[in-house]
Amino acid sequence: MKFKWFVFGSALFILFFLTSCSNDKTTGQRSSGKTAEIIVVMKSDVQWKGVAGDSIRAFLGQEYPQLPQPEPYFSLVFAPEASFMSSKMLRPHHSIFIIDIAKKYKTAKMQARKNVWAKPQKVIKITAPDAETFISFFEEKKDFILKTFEESERERLISTFDAFRDYPLQEQIKKNFNFSLTMPGGFYVAKKYANFMWIRKETEKFSQGLIIYTYDFTDTVAFNLKRIISYRDSITKAYIPGPTEGSFMSVSNDYIKPVSKRIDFNGLFAVETRGLWKVKGDFMGGPFINYTLVDEKRNKVITIDGYVYAPNAPKRNMVMQLESIIWSFKFAD
Repeated sequence: MKFKWFVFGSALFILFFLTSCSNDKTTGQRSSGKTAEIIVVMKSDVQWKGVAGDSIRAFLGQEYPQLPQPEPYFSLVFAPEASFMSSKMLRPHHSIFIIDIAKKYKTAKMQARKNVWAKPQKVIKITAPDAETFISFFEEKKDFILKTFEESERERLISTFDAFRDYPLQEQIKKNFNFSLTMPGGFYVAKKYANFMWIRKETEKFSQGLIIYTYDFTDTVAFNLKRIISYRDSITKAYIPGPTEGSFMSVSNDYIKPVSKRIDFNGLFAVETRGLWKVKGDFMGGPFINYTLVDEKRNKVITIDGYVYAPNAPKRNMVMQLESIIWSFKFAD
């Protein structure tokens, strides 16, 4: 998607235009902000609390998919234009959504840039003559906006993990599967076989895990939701035991059904599956996210699955962390 530049009257957009034309290499400041947080910039609190703000909150603040308890997709922080202009702390945020609604604009337009005031950073701005035009335009572009801020979140997390890489663990993954993941410290290999690896991070309050397995590709049934779930269940029954004798991890269909979709995964075709897991024979459970793709060179199905166990605690951020690790995927050759 291509975006044209336009000249704007407000100081905010003049500032945006001038700074965003600089080369990314000149943006030395590291971006800031919490996980899954977006700074939303509008002229006034009245606009933010009005129908335009309502449409933004309803979409970007919708429930994050397939969690056991409701959590918003993004946490939205409103910043009046004047405050944003004067604050050196807000502009370096990793995700910024700027909305300028004013009569001087004849039609609605959108622009997207990266690394404007910091790096990594994604900034989207929309101009519109009135709230109704903005809402209609936002409805048309909302999927692109969501995807852009999802990418922003992954890029920031991967960049953070890169500074704390566990190179020995990455090497084990590479030797076993011929691909790399940006693995931060704190994880360890719980089990490893020729076509399987269970990687864990355990604390007193939560657990995060990655389950990686491969098998021969025979046909496209490998991308079928039922096949993905049944194969995952066979793997976890064999290799992921629960805390009591005879218990094991399995996919849960009790409250929220697993869902899948086909995606572009770093230029590769893949199926993303989200759902809940439980331990049969015990009371443990939580969310999981699963990516299934094919190594065409070796004719192998690759599955990388991340799960979270965090009783009585928010789980969105921990799922996003695992998702970002998985999205750092690169073939070794």
